[in-house]
Parts: sequence; C-alpha cells; structure tokens
Amino acid sequence: MKKGDLIQLRSGRFATVVRGDYSFRFMEREDYEMADAGLGHLAGLYGTAFDVIFCDTGHVVRMRLGKRNYTILTEEKISEREIETMALAFADH
Repeated sequence: MKKGDLIQLRSGRFATVVRGDYSFRFMEREDYEMADAGLGHLAGLYGTAFDVIFCDTGHVVRMRLGKRNYTILTEEKISEREIETMALAFADH
C-alpha cells in the first residue's frame, strides 16, 4: 500500500491512500480497561495501518492492513461507471 493508491471498500465507497504503511498499536475497549488497571504494557495489538481519505466525504480514517475489507484498484479494474461515480462524488462536495 502506497500513497496515492485508490481503494474501494466492500460498501462501494472509494478512498485514496494519504499515508502508506506504518506500525500502529490498535486498542479495543478491553485494552483501555487493562491500561486503566495498570497493565497498559500488555494491552493492544500492534499491526500495520494506513490512512485514507474518502472521496465522498473528505474524512481521513486509519485502516488496518490485514482486514481486507477493501480492494486496491488498478487501471485495469476501474470501469467507466466507477469513474463516473467517483466524479459525481467529488462534484457533490
């Protein structure tokens, strides 16, 4: 994953990678409870993350690399209809 890659989520939304792979400590509710109890050194899961900006809203979101709830789009995979959809999303904002 590199900056500038276009991805499509399973929901159909499009996003562009704005920050490539980096290490991040992912924490869930239980992990925060452990940290509050003084066991923060045992809390969380380290993994690879990347940041994307959604084409329709402009929101920047951190995503986990291993989740695979997205597809990296290449020129061969992008249809004319998808290009029109992305253009309409940009035009609305």
